[in-house]
Amino acid sequence: MTQERFDQMVSELETKYRNRHGALVRRAAFYAMLGYAGLGLALLLSGAICAAMIGLIIFHPSFATIKIGLIVGVPAGLVTLAVLKGVWVRLSAPEGLPVTRKDSPKLFAMIDEISRQAGGVNFQKVLLTDDLNAAVVQTPRLGIFGWYKTYLLLGLPLMDAMSPDEFKAVVAHEFAHLSNQDGRLGSWIYRLRSSWMRVMNSLAENGAPGPMMSFVDWFWPRFNASAFVLSRSQEYQADAFAAKVTSPQASARGLQRLSIESRRLSHHFWDNVGRETSNLAAPPQDVFHRMQAFLGTEPDRGLATRWLAGALAMETDTTDTHPGLTDRLNALGVTCNPENLPPLPEKRASDEWLDIAVSKNARDHFSQMWSNGASSRWQELHREKQELKKELEAIDPAREDAAWQRLVLRTRLHGLESIQPDLIAFLMEHPDHHIANYYRGRYLAEEDDDRGIPYLEKAAEKPDMTIDALGAIAGLYGRTGRPGEIAALRRRAEGHDAKMKFAMEERNTPTLRDHFLPVQLTPSERESLLAAIRRHPQVKGAWLVTKEMKHFPAWRSFFLALDIRGLKGEPAMAILRQILSDFATEAYCLALLRGSDHEPVAQLFEKVEGAELPIYKID
Repeated sequence: MTQERFDQMVSELETKYRNRHGALVRRAAFYAMLGYAGLGLALLLSGAICAAMIGLIIFHPSFATIKIGLIVGVPAGLVTLAVLKGVWVRLSAPEGLPVTRKDSPKLFAMIDEISRQAGGVNFQKVLLTDDLNAAVVQTPRLGIFGWYKTYLLLGLPLMDAMSPDEFKAVVAHEFAHLSNQDGRLGSWIYRLRSSWMRVMNSLAENGAPGPMMSFVDWFWPRFNASAFVLSRSQEYQADAFAAKVTSPQASARGLQRLSIESRRLSHHFWDNVGRETSNLAAPPQDVFHRMQAFLGTEPDRGLATRWLAGALAMETDTTDTHPGLTDRLNALGVTCNPENLPPLPEKRASDEWLDIAVSKNARDHFSQMWSNGASSRWQELHREKQELKKELEAIDPAREDAAWQRLVLRTRLHGLESIQPDLIAFLMEHPDHHIANYYRGRYLAEEDDDRGIPYLEKAAEKPDMTIDALGAIAGLYGRTGRPGEIAALRRRAEGHDAKMKFAMEERNTPTLRDHFLPVQLTPSERESLLAAIRRHPQVKGAWLVTKEMKHFPAWRSFFLALDIRGLKGEPAMAILRQILSDFATEAYCLALLRGSDHEPVAQLFEKVEGAELPIYKID
């Protein structure tokens, strides 16, 4: 089923079952039972056929029975295994720091209060996590057949960001998903969606027979759409319950604050931590203590207003069961002006509900876990940035591409924001430079600025940058509430992918039938390529050619053959990859090793006049 048809089905169901939650639950439950019946019948039939074929072979062995048993029994066995594989997937328990009633009596008093209003919802464990989020997680002990263990996950950063009543509203929202019979049934149906996805993938991978796949293809869209609409309906009900436990205003403030702080953490806090790889050889050990302090400060008003306006502009679509922010606020009866930002909490939820020792221990724990996980990559980035600093200092100002190379290295060292003034000046002199246009456009798009679109459209003219450029535009549209334009971009991307399949095959498969031609390099490209090759004395010969292309003929593409003496396999390939990485060009370049399977084609390169590169300097 296409995305457009699924969207239409969801829209039709929402219209039909508006204000009829009970009927919607019954519809989704009917399809869930039908799915169980289909799986049960498939297991019964395939298992019976498999057992019958095994019995036939054992009790009546002959060439004919063995042949029949294999032809009929093997497919039946594969279906049985495919269904069982999808059904019996065990999910690991969520990670977090357990918090107990003894350690945090105030927190559990709040949980008990909400539980009473929700009709006695209980959790096997309450975990503190390092996320800006709260959630209820249920892990099935018996796969698709349930017997769930229930966890309440409370993000410590969320507690640091919100006031007590805002955070209480978030917790109440999670309780609501399990608060009544319809809620429990709806949550069970929602969980079945992910289980059924695994079943379908397993059946497709193992080649289920046509009749069974026909049933799945008919059943899944109808169940999926019903479960999706039901889940969205439950989100509104959960918001209503949260507003009842606290107030509509507290729920609304929490939703607004979450949309602002999620962007602020990503764009400022974590980006700033990442920049420290330039100077620190090891990751910091106190990152979640820093986050606590960061979340206790006022966000930049201009940025926060823009982020909130973007969140309010996002329309409810089928990419997420959670409705858009504006629809959720409207359902709560609260209007929102992005200029009226939620005020900084006078007291934070973490201070209200957690003992000081518990919150400190949790921040220590999460900081250490993060540091351990980031250590290897951090050290790698630190070493890389030290090399980049040396490369930046060593750039010859007389080089034709010196200005561009400085911009590239500075971007890798300090990020896109650091180069914007110089990038604007560079684009005034080189308006058709695709990568420069992409850098400028992506930066503006990430700032939700429509001025980035023309730059990204210019970058999209280069075939191997089209998808990245369209993706940056789609991200901008998504954050500013323009799903219709995203659909148009998706169609463009799908069409481009179809063309790129042929273009890449043409560029990645040089053959003996191709007519190879000499390459016209710019002076800076020639200098860059020769320098990249000369860094590796093992390279004893190099030839560069192109060929006439049918697909995207304006997209410059090269074939580089290298003769690397004394090395084979991965060591030779490592040199080849490094040379391609150091070759400063916008063209697509495929490199081949002499003496490999491509040797017959590489020999043709030698016959092209001017193809051999002067890799040895002539004094």
